Amino acid sequence: MAELRGVVDQTLDLLRRRSPDAFEIYVDESSSFSVESKDGRLDTLEASRSWGMAIRVLTGHRMGFSYTTSSSSSPLLPLDVGSGLERMIEDAMAGAAAVSPDPSLDFAPALDGPLPDLPIFDDSLERTAEEAKIERARRLEETARSVDPARIKKVRKASYQDVLSHKSLINSNGLEVSYASTFASISVTAIAEESGESEVGWDFDFSHFAKDLGIEKVGTTAGERALGKLRGEKVPTGTYPVLLQNHVASDFLSLLAHAFLAEQVQKGKSPLRGRKGERLFSPLVSIVDDGLLCKGAGTSAVDGEGTPTGRTYLAKDGEILGFLYDRYWANRERAATPSRRAASTGNSRRSGIKAPPGLGVSNFFVEPGSGSPSALLSDLERGIVVEDVMGLHTVDPISGDFSLGCSGGWVTGGRRVHPVKSIAVAGNLFDLFRRIERVGEDLRFFGKIGSPSLLISSLPISGK
Repeated sequence: MAELRGVVDQTLDLLRRRSPDAFEIYVDESSSFSVESKDGRLDTLEASRSWGMAIRVLTGHRMGFSYTTSSSSSPLLPLDVGSGLERMIEDAMAGAAAVSPDPSLDFAPALDGPLPDLPIFDDSLERTAEEAKIERARRLEETARSVDPARIKKVRKASYQDVLSHKSLINSNGLEVSYASTFASISVTAIAEESGESEVGWDFDFSHFAKDLGIEKVGTTAGERALGKLRGEKVPTGTYPVLLQNHVASDFLSLLAHAFLAEQVQKGKSPLRGRKGERLFSPLVSIVDDGLLCKGAGTSAVDGEGTPTGRTYLAKDGEILGFLYDRYWANRERAATPSRRAASTGNSRRSGIKAPPGLGVSNFFVEPGSGSPSALLSDLERGIVVEDVMGLHTVDPISGDFSLGCSGGWVTGGRRVHPVKSIAVAGNLFDLFRRIERVGEDLRFFGKIGSPSLLISSLPISGK
């Protein structure tokens, strides 16, 4: 860390000599580990350490960006120290000179006070032996197989991964913030075979704390999902009530998130433009983005620009309340409509060192209701529980229209009777969220997107 601080100080000195109107330095040091078990043995293992530095400069309302990265643990190797830093700054200045001015560009101010202490760092991770991490992947594979050794013939990608990261952000407005985070995850795919038929089941888990990973639960769920798809049948084409399991509901919600980004709203690419204050969804639906959510995948005290994060209600009881902003899109909206007083919601996100920050979600979710999964299922007299969808990349996020392959179960009298496969579900994303009749209590996150199970009044199903 001392060596890196020396490089940062040298970068600050060089930037001040070049005297751009404003500047920003972002540094990310990280180490990662991943392992995969196959047939009870170690299949692949990767461990790496890397660091990167990115700078942005503002001159004449023009933004320039440049970066450097290294797989070495030493920050000095790729820079050739002074000459490398000078070249990096020169590239950023040249980039700024080549673009048109934009008065909405700026950097975050200094923080008013201390940052909240968030549970996102597992200090035991660095002390955990590689053998213990390998054992997690092996146990995961073993658990998936043990669900039904006679029919689960194969297990693919029984894996464990973790990342430890230290991030720092410094700018010419006096902002200086540093924080550490860890992230661990497991995933497994089980393959069930019977009478020449083969089906796949998958599950995963993640946490900032490796000890919280549910290895047995994930392995068991993957195995049970694979077995539950065997002997699937088509159902007659028709319009049915549909229960979306939480992971499927999260897939649909991830598409809806696009419409709440201020960038899409201002570009006219969101159907929610001009609809603030209207009740567009079911009154049972409240949607939140929370950058401070305890142990969330997207949790951090500040966003990618250094703006403090927080909890933002986007829809409450079906009513559209607002949108997500970073500094740039808030500035753009205020310039166009000063009366709106738009401000950053702390939703600037960095995908890595190699690109400047952009607008995105933190922890985006539907607030849970009160119904258990079994209670929601019992409400289905005759319908379909959707357990998998295929082709989400084909959905138009602007119109919201979709037609997707899916599988799941046929439900009669509140009971799953048999698996269903080779069917398609069609509809409109925004209409789907209007048709929600019940919201489950089983909120679960799949990365930065989370949802409970959702009971939809009706959707067109194409079957036989």
